[in-house]
Amino acid sequence: MFKRFAAFSIALLVFSSLVFAQSGATHLMGTVTAVKPDTVTIKMQDGKSETVMLEKTTKYMKDDKPAKSGDLKVGESVMINAKMDTKMKMYTANEVMLGAKDTKATAPAKK
Repeated sequence: MFKRFAAFSIALLVFSSLVFAQSGATHLMGTVTAVKPDTVTIKMQDGKSETVMLEKTTKYMKDDKPAKSGDLKVGESVMINAKMDTKMKMYTANEVMLGAKDTKATAPAKK
């Protein structure tokens, strides 16, 4: 009985840590419309623009490989994992994935 309790406790601990690790994260997807040293503005899929703060700790990825902040250019498709900074009332980017594909792309029409 103790072994079952211990196994259950460990499983519960692992599961709860995974849930809390994802809490507060927001995924923003769109096309870059402006890049400044500390912010990026994207036009999101719903047509709205969102300005996101970039920090020294922000990670950049392209094709599943590390990239640099200099790779971020106007016209680039991106997906940004961000957290809302309640003081600034703005998102702060944790990770920027360059070249993100639209997951809602439609299939070509059949003839």
